Amino acid sequence: MINLSPPLQQKLQMLEMLASSGLSTYGLTVSSGCGPTMMVEGRECINFISNSYLGFSMHPQVIEAACQAARKYGIGIGGSPLACGTTELHLRLAEIIARTYGKQEALVFATGYQALTGMLSGLLTGKDLALVDNLDHRSIIDGCKLAGCRIRSFVHNNSEDLRRLVESTSSHQGHRLLIVDSVYSMDGDIAPLPEINDICRPAGVTVCIDEAHSLGILGRSGKGLLEHFDLPDGADVVAGTFSKFAGAVGGFCAADSQVIELLRMQASPFVFSASLPPAIVAAVTTSFELLEREPHWRRQLWDNVHFVLEGLHEMGYDTGASRTPVIPVMIRDTEKVLRMNRALLDEGVYASAVVHPGVPLRQERIRLGVMASHTREQLTRALEAFQRVGRRFDVIS
Repeated sequence: MINLSPPLQQKLQMLEMLASSGLSTYGLTVSSGCGPTMMVEGRECINFISNSYLGFSMHPQVIEAACQAARKYGIGIGGSPLACGTTELHLRLAEIIARTYGKQEALVFATGYQALTGMLSGLLTGKDLALVDNLDHRSIIDGCKLAGCRIRSFVHNNSEDLRRLVESTSSHQGHRLLIVDSVYSMDGDIAPLPEINDICRPAGVTVCIDEAHSLGILGRSGKGLLEHFDLPDGADVVAGTFSKFAGAVGGFCAADSQVIELLRMQASPFVFSASLPPAIVAAVTTSFELLEREPHWRRQLWDNVHFVLEGLHEMGYDTGASRTPVIPVMIRDTEKVLRMNRALLDEGVYASAVVHPGVPLRQERIRLGVMASHTREQLTRALEAFQRVGRRFDVIS
């Protein structure tokens, strides 16, 4: 075994203790697709652990589109986008993304993580300054570190703290870029884009948003945060992933043509990674089409979100500031959240226990991802399980 540093040895010991406790529900073996229920270690459970909010990954038209592309192109295209990895499918998907966000052009990345790290490392240098919400996704922080820029954070969704930060950095000689999540992946709340624009635009700060958990979800037709606030020009650069609204893999960045041309040659994760397989590209393209053709999925999703939130609140659970399909059930105790999540799994509800460092200490929670394809009967059964388990652990009365 290699000689690990003392901090890594300590982390390894903690992981070994968790594994031996029997409480871990991380990385369990799944033997089904990502539908409203999943086969988890041989047992059917209601799926609250995924981010496939619209359920499109199991939609017959999406699967058929992937199969047709696989028959034509195989399982991969054999190169990076700058080599042989750009097909007519990739170009068409890029056009759809650019049109969705009202931008001139877009790039398709192999993953959402690469899209964020590539966008930030391609647009920022060591002389520049990134302004980040202190709950921004890890890909944003890693992208800033890859760029070598300075990083300053402000209190989560706190417009006054952002205003103070923008004013206090007004003398910075390099470029200033603000990047926020549109919907926060652990809290389910929404970035205050109107206030962000009011603060950043007059100060010359570039505004970027990560649409990972809002594409397909927010807005009149699912076009995300800009449509939600009716601010078509509310962000200079938009990035995100297909792993939520399409339940697939891959990412994107949309902006003006000059920005995209720079990223095409400058963003390392784009230049030095194999291209997104055409089968996935075709599936994601079909998912975009379904957003327009079958709007009932979004209506069903929001009906389900409201049903779950109301049910949890009636029981006395704290769901924080969530207003979206991301619902945190706040427990605020590491051991209790692990025991509760294991008990829920035993009841047939597959959810995610989130502990430090995924969230701050005393912010431990069970994270739920509501799906459009959940039936009312499934949601009722899940809520009944939460009532039984919550009473058993004295979380609700």
